[in-house]
Amino acid sequence: MALDILDAQAHIFMTIGMDQALACMDALGINSVLIDEVWTIEPDGHSTPCALLPGGIKRPLSPMAEAASLKYPGRFAYVQRLDRRDPDLAALFVTLAASPGCRSVRIDLRLPEEREVFKAGGFDELLKLAEHHGLPVSVLGRDVGMTLAGTVTRLGGVRFIIDHCGSTRSPQQWEDILALGRHENIWMKWSAAQHTWGGEYPFPEIQRQFCRAVDAFGIDHLMWATDFTQNQTGNCWADLLYYLRDSDIMSATDKEWFFARSARTLLEWPSLAPPQAP
Repeated sequence: MALDILDAQAHIFMTIGMDQALACMDALGINSVLIDEVWTIEPDGHSTPCALLPGGIKRPLSPMAEAASLKYPGRFAYVQRLDRRDPDLAALFVTLAASPGCRSVRIDLRLPEEREVFKAGGFDELLKLAEHHGLPVSVLGRDVGMTLAGTVTRLGGVRFIIDHCGSTRSPQQWEDILALGRHENIWMKWSAAQHTWGGEYPFPEIQRQFCRAVDAFGIDHLMWATDFTQNQTGNCWADLLYYLRDSDIMSATDKEWFFARSARTLLEWPSLAPPQAP
């Protein structure tokens, strides 16, 4: 039986359309994709599409991802970016929780001032709403290990997903990320690793660091993702799949967890599409 494969992050509609994505997914044997809908990144760091709210706050939107998830519920779902300052967070969460395609929300902690706000409890309202509505919180940021360390214990009911292996910039930051693996409410997207550790396909150093992540988090708390639409190394979607799918560093059962089961369990997204043969 073919391996169930779910890419836990790609910016479909940024550089590739839905029909193109489906054709590539069928060719590669990828059943499902979690879409983070981004069309452009504006100079102020905000993404489009978005709605402009009073006070200059921009609310990210996912119209095409929502449509794709309704048309192909087994193939597409989406993660919704949020702004902690949105004046209608409570109502927005009710809508997102009722949307069949929304499987997670995402916060951006790349700016130092946002990390300080997070550590001071400035995201608590958003995080508690996410817990109440059963939506995991994906975290995009820098120095994520130190930033999350206190909150992940204080708000133990919130399920956090570390995006892009934590976007680590130093060996110490990576050690801080690995230290979070002891918490049961933390998962990691194994994506953009080629930007951190580099190397040539099949990326021996990345595979070595992957084994360390498995030891720290457990295979059931790691999920495969590519963010291939933002890849800057020249590697294609297939490269970012095959270097681990065809490796011998995981058992068949581990691959089942890593490539789909971990994400499907956390995101509560059952497989509705028949496995595709590579």
